Amino acid sequence: MADRLTDEQKKRLVADFVECENYSAVARKYGVARNTVKKWVLEDEQSAEKCRQKRAENTLDMLEYMEKRKERAQDIIDKYLEALADPEKLENATLQQIATALGIVVDKFTKSTPAGENTLAKLDEVLKEIGGVV
Repeated sequence: MADRLTDEQKKRLVADFVECENYSAVARKYGVARNTVKKWVLEDEQSAEKCRQKRAENTLDMLEYMEKRKERAQDIIDKYLEALADPEKLENATLQQIATALGIVVDKFTKSTPAGENTLAKLDEVLKEIGGVV
């Protein structure tokens, strides 16, 4: 199949490699050998570099968008946290639902806490703020 790929498909192949940085995964997707993918990526370094630049631009654009929407996202998160602390909702929820919701909050919270900061102490503060839960 390698000989049957068009130049456009080869460019997409290179772009896919830049996105996932995995020769084997791209090879499976296009039905070609891993070494063929590597060869095309190395031969078309100019396209690969353009893809890397576009990826970096897209990342910056997304970060800029997220920064602009940060306050709205925080408002939504606050509403969800308040709902999680609602005694009536807690009473009607199963233990599994409560554990899942709490697990998600803890997981996301600890991932967003800077290294070195005491994540459990910070989480206690947040939980106290949303309803005295601790």
